[in-house]
Parts: sequence; structure tokens; C-alpha cells
Amino acid sequence: MIWRNLMQNSMPLQIVNQDTQEFSRPAVSVCMASYNGEKFIEAQLKSILDQLSDADEVIVVDDASTDSTCERVLAFRDARIHLIQHQQNTGVVRTFEEAIRLASRPIIILADQDDVWAQDKVQTVTRKFLENPKLMLVAHDATLIDENDQVLGPSFLALRGGFSSGLWSNLWKNRYVGCTLAFHSELRREILPFPHQYDVLHDMWIGVRCAWIKTPIEYIDRPLILYRRHSGTATGRKQNNPYRKSRLRIDLLAALFSFCRRI
Repeated sequence: MIWRNLMQNSMPLQIVNQDTQEFSRPAVSVCMASYNGEKFIEAQLKSILDQLSDADEVIVVDDASTDSTCERVLAFRDARIHLIQHQQNTGVVRTFEEAIRLASRPIIILADQDDVWAQDKVQTVTRKFLENPKLMLVAHDATLIDENDQVLGPSFLALRGGFSSGLWSNLWKNRYVGCTLAFHSELRREILPFPHQYDVLHDMWIGVRCAWIKTPIEYIDRPLILYRRHSGTATGRKQNNPYRKSRLRIDLLAALFSFCRRI
């Protein structure tokens, strides 16, 4: 398989060769927002579906793609995939929020349309929730690749100074990347609705909100996905704008205070 070869060639061997002994785990809802992702979405869905059980589900909310993304998703003919198609583009934050609201399993795992998952990602992440019943959020590292599958960096978090779960450190430099996050469905009451009146990305909001309320968080210091960065990436394209960085920090704090007043 193309995706499997890519994982083996791009990730440290100890990640691929992990013990895959079966264990009873909670069912998961994989939530994906798609938009014009025909080039990569098949390989990503294949890497996800191959490690899911019949009790799991994949919710793909397509934000009015103009290419063959939806056709490629439907071509899997897999009952675990639920495709919702927007007639008008609403943006990545609202699209992810819809997918998260539709999730019906106890553990929610976020997925981008253009990454590739390690073969033991679901097992590794869900094991953490079994080990700690109070755990609400799990994050992990990622190996960076480009649109041609070339490795840009073995550790995304190393490039950002390592993982930190604190509020102020993430206001300065975000370490909560959506495609590396999994959380208990109960967390939805603490993070939804996303603060659409502010310029706040969904993954940063989830991270700082969890830091604000001091919910139990665990970080897995291993890359469990190949994280693809390219010109068509839906998030992160404007992050180098200094004005937007400053505005984003202000909006994050304003959104936190506004959310606290609401609840």
C-alpha cells in the first residue's frame, strides 16, 4: 500500500514496529473537515479505516468542494463513513464544529484530509484514556512532510520548542494542532460552540480552553501522523503575519472571557 510504505519510509522504525496486541478500547469518532482534498484524502482515509473497528465511525463534513473529494470519499462504500456535504463554504472552523457535534462515540479524534496516520495511532491514543479515566485531552507529536511526501522535519513539536500544555505558553506559540488531538466527548460542553465572533482557530481554542479550566491533558512524545504542509493547507497560511499573530492572541483571551461569562 502506498500509504503504508510512506509511513515506514518517513517515521522512526520504533513507531511502525510497536506491539499491536489487541485490547478492549472505547469506540471512536474520527472527525474530518474536507475541502478540495482530492489529491490526498484517499490515502488518509485508508490509513484511518485500516485501524478502526465496526463500532467506530468517520464523520467527513465537506465544505462545498469543487473537485472530486466527495466522490472519492463515497467510493470507499464503507458504512463507517458518514459524509455531510455543504452547499456553501462556511470555513474550516465551522466545518470541524459540525463534525464534532455529530460525533456519537465516546472518544473523538480530529483528522485533516491530507495527512497519513501511523498504524497504531488509534490504539495508542485510546489506551491513554483507558489508563486514566479522568483524562479529557490527548495530544501527540507529528512528522512533517510536504506535498511530495518528502520529510521536512521528524518532529513538529521540536520545531516549536517542545510541547507545553500551559495557557500563556500557547498564547505565545500554539502547540495544540488539531490533527494531533483526541478528546473525550464530554469535553464538548467545555469547548462548544467555537467562538466564531473572534479570529480563533478551532485547535488553538480547544487547547487554551483546556488549559484555562485545567482539564487533565496528556502528551504522547511520538509522531503518530505524517503532518502534511503545502500551499493548499486550510490552516496556518496566514500565521506569518505579525499583525494577525497579535490580533489572534487578543481574540483568544477575549473569547475565553466571553465563554466564561456565558457559562
